[in-house]
Parts: sequence; C-alpha cells; structure tokens
Amino acid sequence: MIKIALSGAAGRMCRTIYKSLIGSKNFEIVYGIDTFIPDDLPFPVYANTKEIKEKADVIIDFSRANSLDELLAFAVSSNTKLVIATTGHTAEQIKKIEDASTKIAIFKASNMSLGVNLLSNLAKEAAKFLGEDYDVEIIEMHHNQKLDAPSGTAMTLAQDINSVRDNPLVPQFGRHETAHKREKNEIGIHAVRGGSIVGKHDVMFIGKGETVTLSHESASKEVFSEGALRAAMYLMDKDNGLYDMHSIIGNFYAVTSVTADKDISFVELPYVTANDFLTLLQHIKDANISLDMISQNVNPNGTLTIGFSLEDKDLPAVRNMIPNGTQYTAISGCVKLNTEGAGMEHKSGVALEVLSILHNLGATVYAITTSETKISSCINAEVLDSAVVELKKYYGI
Repeated sequence: MIKIALSGAAGRMCRTIYKSLIGSKNFEIVYGIDTFIPDDLPFPVYANTKEIKEKADVIIDFSRANSLDELLAFAVSSNTKLVIATTGHTAEQIKKIEDASTKIAIFKASNMSLGVNLLSNLAKEAAKFLGEDYDVEIIEMHHNQKLDAPSGTAMTLAQDINSVRDNPLVPQFGRHETAHKREKNEIGIHAVRGGSIVGKHDVMFIGKGETVTLSHESASKEVFSEGALRAAMYLMDKDNGLYDMHSIIGNFYAVTSVTADKDISFVELPYVTANDFLTLLQHIKDANISLDMISQNVNPNGTLTIGFSLEDKDLPAVRNMIPNGTQYTAISGCVKLNTEGAGMEHKSGVALEVLSILHNLGATVYAITTSETKISSCINAEVLDSAVVELKKYYGI
C-alpha cells in the first residue's frame, strides 16, 4: 500500500484523485495540504507543513507554483518523494527543484497525460520531417479557472519542437502588442480560456497550400489523475533524482511491438573498395532491388567491410552483380526481428536486453541496426518463434 499526500487537497484535481482511490488496494491518502481546509474529506488537511503528523511515501502536488518553496523544504526534511504536477514555476524555482532532487526522488511534468506526451513526440517528428519551410503555431485551451497562461504544456511543446531544430524558434505570445508581419523565426503560442474545457492543445505546421495539425484533447481530469498516480508508483524504488513523463514512457513503453520479416538473406563483403561498393549499389538500384540493414566498416588497409540484408528472392540477382573474384558470404533463410517502442528513446540498455534474450535462446545474430525507437536483428530462423514469445513476455506485450 502506497501512502500518498495531496498538496492542493481542496482543488479539483486532488478531489478527482481522492474519488478515484475510493476502495483502492494500492493507495491510501494519509493527509492533504491546502490553505483552504475543507470539511468533506475523510483525511486530515493541514494549512501548513509544520502541522503535519502523518508520514507519507509520496506527495502529489496539484497546488500553485507559489506553494513550491515550503512544500519542497518539507519534502526534503521529511525524506518524502514528490510528484510535481503544478506549472508556472520560475527559473529560480526550477533550480530549487533540481537541487532538491539530489536528496529525494522528484517527478515533474507539465502534463500528466500519456497522450500529450505522445503529441510531443509526434510534434518533434513532424518538425524534423517538414523542416523549416513550415511556420509553427501552438493553440492551447483550458477552463476559465486556470491561472497560468500559456499553459506549461504549450511551453513544453515549443521546447520539444526546438530541440530538433538547427535554428530554434522564438516564442511569440499573441500578436496584439506588435504590428508587423510574422517573422520566420517565430513560434506562436496562444491561450484560450473559457467554460469547463479540461485541456486542448493544437500544434499547427503551416506551409504553402497546406496545414498539418496535431491535436490532443482531454475529456476528463481522470487522465491527469491516473498519470499522477502512475508517477507516484514509478518513484517508489527511487531514492533521489529528477524524473519526468519520458521516464515513465521509457520504463513502461520501451518496447511495444515485436514483429518479424521472413525469408531474408544477409550478405557480407569483407574486402571491397568504396568505388566497387558504389558500383554494386548502382546495379542493385537499376534492378529495383531494396536493401536493408546496411553497415560499413573501414579495414586497416583502407578497404571496407560491407554488410546488408535483402529478400531471399533477390539474392541470386545480387550474386551475379558481385564482380568475379570478390570475396563475400551470403546466408539465406534468415529473419529480421524488429523490436519497436516510443519509449526506447528514453531508456538506455534496450539493445542489451534484446541481445541477451537472443543469446540465451542460442540465436545467431548476423547483423543488428538501431534507431531511436527501433532495433532490428538479422537472426537464424529456427529461434524466431521462441524469440518473439520471450521478448513479448519480457516487455509485457
């Protein structure tokens, strides 16, 4: 049973958490913190941290940014883990959070929704794919009781987009204070407040003649409640450190798909010149044959060791393209095993885990290629079925 405390206990989010935990066997709310003391909650609520008598494992903070200093000092002095879901912190407060994280485990996120973090990943991919010819605008919408504007999530989205650009964009918060055309290096960030909108974020990539819009809308506060509780659970085996939603994605979503391509051949040319390899690639292109898993290493004598995979049906044609006398090996009847997951980008050691599982199964790994979110292994077909079973079992797929 994880004992939690709620900072901002009288507010909407903490009440949502309380209602979601009625009858829970995994969590127990032991106290709350709020300047307003409600009389309808079944646990004690304290106006300041000096009055707290109970001990919690983790504090979930959905209060206000100006409450941070006292909360942070209390969490450190009582050695209590902390989930910070409040936004609007100053640079000085961020520094205090970073300093405190050397002593206790802290989880901080501008948005506790997994969907919003998927939106962030998609926005980064769109920014890389579309390049700098597209203008970027962010529109965020929230209820009329939200204090900060723009939202912390909108600012995080802008930062994530900038993280994949060579030329960072400068935030432009609305355009009512200026009277000039849009600058190329701007990223517009606009806030809408009204009614009971839980939260909506649109990221627009606007080009000449087309607009690509990525959108996320929260229909209920429960999505943030679930995210905060997931964060609290994540911290339970952490003594210190600063974590965020990418930590959860890396931990729980490192691998979400295991697939295989059958009837694959692997070819290796251990001693080939760069010109000969380029000539071979030209012949392969002219024959409309697709290669995969291409690797190149430079030998001490200046020649190259080249490896690549292709479909079994194309191997005879490629054999005929290799010049007579050129040393090579070709293995057919292999499979390409693909392990993929968005969280792989945020977790180290996934290749070690995959290769260890394959090694324990006695697999022969002829080649391996990796990207931020995918590991492909060319292996002998005999172990495919057991490899898929073991990988899915290991990653909970």
